[in-house]
Amino acid sequence: MGEPKVLRMGAIRALDRNEAIEQYVILRLRTEDINRLDYLVNALYDRRIVPPADSPFSAQDLKDTVRTCFLGWFATLTDTDGRAVYAFNCLLALFPEHKTQIVRTQLSLGGVHEELQQFRNNVAFHARASVAAHIAARMKLRDETTYLCLVSAIHDFQSLMKTLRAEELKAVPELPKILEQLGVNRHPAFATATGVAVVTARGA
Repeated sequence: MGEPKVLRMGAIRALDRNEAIEQYVILRLRTEDINRLDYLVNALYDRRIVPPADSPFSAQDLKDTVRTCFLGWFATLTDTDGRAVYAFNCLLALFPEHKTQIVRTQLSLGGVHEELQQFRNNVAFHARASVAAHIAARMKLRDETTYLCLVSAIHDFQSLMKTLRAEELKAVPELPKILEQLGVNRHPAFATATGVAVVTARGA
């Protein structure tokens, strides 16, 4: 039996409000990509999206490729590199009333952090020059316990972000102005949550 995992709980770096808001915007953009990839994986799995008859790739082949991208993106949520956006720093700073759910999700993702980072570093993004490392990283995610923890972590994160998106204007009333300043107010990620894209389009 291996050593027990040490899970992070709480912010790993204090952010001022401006930093927290900008990182939250980046996290929302990243979440949009994660949700799109998740949709494609599930649609290919359920055969709601089917490649054309002349496709050189099967639906299974495409699903595996999209799933690799999805897991690579999902792994970035717990990246603690100083240049990266660690998801939970900005969430804890901006949504303190949801601390319990945020920390619960942080622990859920922390439970598969090592496996996700191994997959990202060896397969998804950095493609380590070792076939054995590729296979080991893929097989680790197929372990029954790891797989169940991963499915739970994905669900927990998506549920958390759905809750926070519904309340973001209350927690961050200056968000529409900042989105415009950052030049992302027309991005689809913010269309339904803030209405900024719709209002701007009507005024154009």
